[in-house]
Amino acid sequence: MGAVGKASQDDDQARLRRLFLFDAVCEAGGIGQAALLAGRTQPAVSVAISKLEASFGSRLLERGFGGSELTGEGQILQRRVRRMLDQMERAVTNLLGQTAAAQAQAAKICRRLTDGQIRCHVAIAETGSAAEAALSLGISQPAVHRAARQIEQNVGVSLYRRRVHSVSANVAGIEFARCLSLALHEIAQAGEELAYARGQLTGKVAIGVLPLLPPRLVARAIQRLRERYPAARVTVEEGSHAHLLRELRSGTLDLIIGGLREPRLAGVAQEIELFADPYVVAVRKGHRLARRKSVALPDLADHDWVMPQHNVPRRAVIDSIFAQLPVKPPLVLETSSLAMMLAMLMESDCLTLLSRAQIHDAYPGRELVALELELPEASRAVGYTVRTDWLGTTLQQAFVEGLRAESESEQ
Repeated sequence: MGAVGKASQDDDQARLRRLFLFDAVCEAGGIGQAALLAGRTQPAVSVAISKLEASFGSRLLERGFGGSELTGEGQILQRRVRRMLDQMERAVTNLLGQTAAAQAQAAKICRRLTDGQIRCHVAIAETGSAAEAALSLGISQPAVHRAARQIEQNVGVSLYRRRVHSVSANVAGIEFARCLSLALHEIAQAGEELAYARGQLTGKVAIGVLPLLPPRLVARAIQRLRERYPAARVTVEEGSHAHLLRELRSGTLDLIIGGLREPRLAGVAQEIELFADPYVVAVRKGHRLARRKSVALPDLADHDWVMPQHNVPRRAVIDSIFAQLPVKPPLVLETSSLAMMLAMLMESDCLTLLSRAQIHDAYPGRELVALELELPEASRAVGYTVRTDWLGTTLQQAFVEGLRAESESEQ
């Protein structure tokens, strides 16, 4: 590794320590006072703050005889650093137990954590073993094992399952890694906010999309965002609700868009409704039921059905319809794929339950229609899910505003 590469790596390794010192300066009101509290020399703290400013490309403090004042950019970073520390301290407190002694000890423990320890622990939890973590990080296995021992000794709680030839994170270790990832995500958000404050209208929005959401709504919201921020980077991941919720809780995703849960989520995530989307029974054009001026519920029992998998809100509505029929209709296919459902409808006389928006968004050639059938009061709530304590960047909030605006046109 060259001198420049090693310097860059050393700078990354020291960033967390510098953030701790920056927080100490903010709390104490000056570099000298912070140095005394942290047990460091004043020049060492000054150098740490200067390197932190260089890494963010921002002036964070205005130094004077009476102490140090935060600049506007310094205030942005301080807010994110405090959120990072709060999340880390809660994570440690959860490990130690919800007691006053644990809470008092958590702050000290957090400030002994290093970038290397956290990076190795998160990698072990995400990859499933210390060996795989070493490969993903590009470092030796002994270095990973050493970092794992250090972080475990620091918190004083078992974080790993140790076998003869492997080390993996236990349940507590996996949850601790999630919390640490979420805490460090605040600093990534800070970097984007500081760049925005300097006039760089860039940033990233990471979106999770549930499989049965028509993509046009998201596509229009993305286009609306890019009209304001042409350099915005948007990632879209499609997956099951359970998978996307895990990604959201770790900070990998900023929000999830799609049908909301019944009952609504509570605790670490919150759901915000955008619009109600009524359910209809859908068939292909040319289906014999489509030619009728009215259809009764018993008519549905004579036809094959395509259905979503269990644990999907729409499946519960279908089950309630089936409970009212004289016999249960044949089930041809269970799938979470909207494309597969539409293909089955177009290539057969199968029925399924869709929302009006899903039929409305069907692309040319699919030609689906809703049966003239009075369904019980049944609709799905479409909206987005965020972490309860989520603080989006200006660009991410702009995407949410655009999503709301596009949703209004769906109603």
